Amino acid sequence: MWEKMKTWVTVGVLVLGLVAIGFLAVDKYWLKPTPNPDAYVITPGPVVNAKAEIVIEGPAEIKIGQLARLTVEKSAGKTFKWQMLPAVAAENLQVYDDGRRAVFSSPTTGDYVFIVACSNEGDVDLKTYTLKVTNGGGGVVIPPDNPPNPATGLAGKVYEWAKSVQSPNLKAEAGQLAISFDSIAKKIEDGQLTTADQIAEATKLGNRAALGNSLQAWIPFLEKLQKEMRAQAEAGLLVTPAQHATMWRQIAEGLKNIAK
Repeated sequence: MWEKMKTWVTVGVLVLGLVAIGFLAVDKYWLKPTPNPDAYVITPGPVVNAKAEIVIEGPAEIKIGQLARLTVEKSAGKTFKWQMLPAVAAENLQVYDDGRRAVFSSPTTGDYVFIVACSNEGDVDLKTYTLKVTNGGGGVVIPPDNPPNPATGLAGKVYEWAKSVQSPNLKAEAGQLAISFDSIAKKIEDGQLTTADQIAEATKLGNRAALGNSLQAWIPFLEKLQKEMRAQAEAGLLVTPAQHATMWRQIAEGLKNIAK
């Protein structure tokens, strides 16, 4: 059984394990007593050598019907995974050469964000790359973006909190966070994460990798999300692994609305 205190620990280290609840007498969740962004990183933490690094090369802009060729051959990685925002049909994005190369085309205009992750001897890296598709006299022209219709419930709250984040790369970062939360939810559903501590640690590592140097800009969002988790834990709605997976999916849904 999951004790309620376990849930408080999960809430305390929340997204990225960045904000700790002061009244928990758990030494590993105390923060550095400094006012800089490092104060939001729990210490002591594992020392990871930077062995993985993504380097994405390709065109910045193409026209409808043209083929964009992208490569990560200069990256320091052994395995690679590609995702796109917005999602596209399989025939529009083909990845080959063990993930080191990709080709992309689109029948519509717009900005497309490629999210590439790599791993190398236990280390990971994640980068984004934006490609603009313009109208070359054919295809469908997408009108200017309208504000997305946010989902209701927690996903709607996440959308509202995230859209106020002051970051020039808001959409890409929201997309990366969404991938991280979806990934953790799947691991919970598959039985790979079965305790509050495991969920907290996996979420911390995954989302710190997603945000990187943009951590400070997202602190107000993380604090609001932590408050919501605390309230749900008190109400008994964030206790079991299944409840965590459901909430993580809702968080990802709200973030995806920002990334569109």
